[in-house]
Amino acid sequence: MCEHRRRGIPGNIEKEHIVRAIEEIDKSGVDRRRVSIGFDLAYGERRYPPKYVVSKANKYANSIDLVYRDFVSHMARRHLDRLGFSIVAKGS
Repeated sequence: MCEHRRRGIPGNIEKEHIVRAIEEIDKSGVDRRRVSIGFDLAYGERRYPPKYVVSKANKYANSIDLVYRDFVSHMARRHLDRLGFSIVAKGS
């Protein structure tokens, strides 16, 4: 069996890339297979799946969506928190 190594989140994904990803998601929506389970990124009046946002943001930083299995959800939440975004538990 081939094991996939998690590479993590590139350090060059900045706040501006996150905002651009959110704008893209506002236009195109979230694939129902990519919704979050426990936490959301709260931005404005809306909530977004943190891992999906980071994946999309990588496109603006590095010209390609970040492979979903290259990182885990707590990495996305921690990265977003470091950039000053609000992470909230589902249902709060």
